[in-house]
Amino acid sequence: MKLPSTPTQRRVRLSALTASLLALGLSGCFDGEAELQLPGYIEADTTSVASPVSGTMAQLGVKEGQVVKPGDMLYTLESQQEQARLAEAQARKQQAEAQSKNLSKGARQAELESLRAKLRYAKTQLAQAESNLKKSESLLKKNFVSETQVDNDRTNVQLAEAQVEDARAALRMAKEGARTDEQAAAQAQTVAAEAGVAQVEWLLQQKQVTAPVAGVIQELYVRQGEFATAGSTTMTILHTGSLRVRFFVPNDLRPKFLPGSQVAVAISGCDKPATARVTRVS
Repeated sequence: MKLPSTPTQRRVRLSALTASLLALGLSGCFDGEAELQLPGYIEADTTSVASPVSGTMAQLGVKEGQVVKPGDMLYTLESQQEQARLAEAQARKQQAEAQSKNLSKGARQAELESLRAKLRYAKTQLAQAESNLKKSESLLKKNFVSETQVDNDRTNVQLAEAQVEDARAALRMAKEGARTDEQAAAQAQTVAAEAGVAQVEWLLQQKQVTAPVAGVIQELYVRQGEFATAGSTTMTILHTGSLRVRFFVPNDLRPKFLPGSQVAVAISGCDKPATARVTRVS
């Protein structure tokens, strides 16, 4: 049977109640018969709060007997190391993003001007080589130069043409930006850096533990400054409205206590008895 949820009942610790028998005054149940007292105890549903990660309890935000609701902050674990890791991960992310952005753009104006100058120089060298080749070919017809000289000038023209093509290719790549595979690698590094930041942020969230249910803080097992091991119980919460009395009735009196019957519950430490209703007989 359920007890009415009174402030006095919420402040009572379950461990103390279950250790002592209660006198249940059942006056008014027997039509003129003497009041009957039966032994029983209070029980309730509880939730054990376990620490998701290990760490020293830096701040304890609740105390025993305090009423909490879902989402209320219970305690915070020390997180200086995780804060440093987060700063490092964020810096790595910014670096990766900057590199990816830089590779996606073309070269700066100063770099482009330098490449254009190299192209102009290569074209000048090519024009000079072509002019030398024409002169040597003309002189060869008059037998003023040897065939070897003409071959050398022809080779110089080919070399100058190759230098012009190299300069043109360098300028074109600078305008278009980095190659596709380099951009893909930079983007992958950015994604990995973002995942690193998210992982540390998740770990920091685990350092802040909130109430999973509404109820009353029943007992604290880890205090501020003490070390909480991952998976270990740090406190228990007694569910609001789950207090009930379990009492024992002789077999010959069981028909007197059908579901719906009202009884008076005398609780040690309370001035007045509480009225309760029988909800289940087994």
